Amino acid sequence: MIQIEIHAPVLEKEVNALIDVGLYADSQALLTDALEKLVTTKKESRLDAAILLYQHDEVTLSRAAELAGIHRFEFEAGLEAKGISKTVEIDEALQAGISRIKRYQKSNDNTNGV
Repeated sequence: MIQIEIHAPVLEKEVNALIDVGLYADSQALLTDALEKLVTTKKESRLDAAILLYQHDEVTLSRAAELAGIHRFEFEAGLEAKGISKTVEIDEALQAGISRIKRYQKSNDNTNGV
């Protein structure tokens, strides 16, 4: 449970008024709603949160972009702007194909005298 202390008297009065008129059951409900709205409406906050999850390998690049509410290419640009390298995972079949292509190119280079 999150507890906060409000140091601005006007803000505290407004929070209490929202609770008193029945818009929220208590300060916890109000805080939960405020945090949910912050995360879902603040694009930069959503991007930062998605980048953090991506950096910690908790989500894929595509999922992180989805969480940020942007296209995958925009997410990649966001990573680049922040100096963060994207992780590219290559499965075994793709790696084997790459190796075959490299061997083929090398044999062609040797055959052609390059």
